[in-house]
Amino acid sequence: MVEITHAEQQMNAGRANPFKRRGIRDLFLVFFGLILAVIAAFLISQGYWVIVLAAVAAVPMIVLLSAHPFSGVMIWLLVMPFVSVLPNSDMGYWVIYRIMPPLLLFLAIISRIFNVREHPAVRFGPPELTLGILILVVPGTILFAQANPGLALIRFGDRMVLPFIMYLTIRLAAPREKELSQLKWVALLIAISQSIIGMLSWIAPQVLPQLWHYLQGERTTGSLRDPDLYAAVLVFSATILVHTAVNVKSRIIRYFFFLAAGSCAIFAILSLERAAWLGGIFVVLGLVFLYPKIMIRLIIISTIFMAFVGVEILATNSTTSLLSRFSESDPVYDRFVIFDAMAQMVELKPVFGWGYETLDQNIQQFYRRVGEASLSRIVTSHNTYMTILTELGLVGFIFYLFPVAWWLVLSLRVWRRMPKNGLWSRALLAVFWLALLFQFIVSNFFDMRWFEIGLTLWWMTLGFIANMVYPYLKGRDSRATVQADIGRYHG
Repeated sequence: MVEITHAEQQMNAGRANPFKRRGIRDLFLVFFGLILAVIAAFLISQGYWVIVLAAVAAVPMIVLLSAHPFSGVMIWLLVMPFVSVLPNSDMGYWVIYRIMPPLLLFLAIISRIFNVREHPAVRFGPPELTLGILILVVPGTILFAQANPGLALIRFGDRMVLPFIMYLTIRLAAPREKELSQLKWVALLIAISQSIIGMLSWIAPQVLPQLWHYLQGERTTGSLRDPDLYAAVLVFSATILVHTAVNVKSRIIRYFFFLAAGSCAIFAILSLERAAWLGGIFVVLGLVFLYPKIMIRLIIISTIFMAFVGVEILATNSTTSLLSRFSESDPVYDRFVIFDAMAQMVELKPVFGWGYETLDQNIQQFYRRVGEASLSRIVTSHNTYMTILTELGLVGFIFYLFPVAWWLVLSLRVWRRMPKNGLWSRALLAVFWLALLFQFIVSNFFDMRWFEIGLTLWWMTLGFIANMVYPYLKGRDSRATVQADIGRYHG
């Protein structure tokens, strides 16, 4: 006899009485439509008919996203790297980064409430609780501890709340194999576009927008304006492409995906960031462990191609300028001094920290000589997690990283229960962890808080991991229900 869970009983009850659920949904739609009509009439009367026209055009997109919120996540990944060169970049940033994530979360919730389509079961737990506590407590500390809290609250929303929202959106959207298979096309487009921009930045920078000339002739940043962030986005795409290529049947498509993944690796190296190189070593070792024969061949081919690309770049740029930064000691000494200053601050206020967005206001009084290292210029933190530890203390630091530790432990527990082969398999889970590991490594060598897309990518990747782990947890439902859930959403 198959055990029927409480969730199944509720679903069966809803199916047994569809008129009740449909009536509530229709009532909500009528009420929502009346509100929109009033707002539209007011805007037209004030002369803002362009906004109304844009809203009307957005209705079909909202209807689509309400049924498939994960499609919005993929759109976000594709568009966000290019927001800086939109005709109105400030408006684009508002729409794509500040409005779109809450809208996607709202649509994901509505989709589940009104059963727009069938959803796999999802239950929130300790990771979401710790995130909720951070979201509730930190703004209170900002309001009570800072004289001008406005900017700090805005940055808190951009750097913590919105990335958390994308994590929750992925958890509620709960993409399964059919939807995750579409992620490979997003990864492919990112790989191609960022590789082309990276190549042009070295051999023909004049064809690129002026905003993408940042660090021109020194490092590769693509459209993302930071080499570490650029490498993180490329590695995220490359790991997905490698896993997809291994599992695709068409030989032509397989070779094309491998070529795109190799291109990502080459331009991650050309970021000329030591942190990216270090993180890349761990990712390559992980991929070799997962796919030994294929990865060894890919490494050999990428090395040969890298030699040709390197010769072309060196032919069009000064070798001295490319290599001089690796012989400079000042950047390394600066980081020693800054790390030492933050360590002193943590020692003074270890539990609750100095307060969110207060590091730059207080760190200068702790600068001192560390051995031969002294500060050559005034710079900010170069370590994301030391920044969090300094500003939010040990409590905030633990709360921020607890979800990662939680899903890592559960990933190890469910590893043997997951399929060994195929697109949806333990290898895909490992690939997401490798991408997260790379982001963790580079974030220890620069402060990701200045790049919201990197912070969001971190929490999105963790959302993908949670989405894969959750169905295999023991005690989530009856074993029969779990198997049915996996089977239903694999296809």
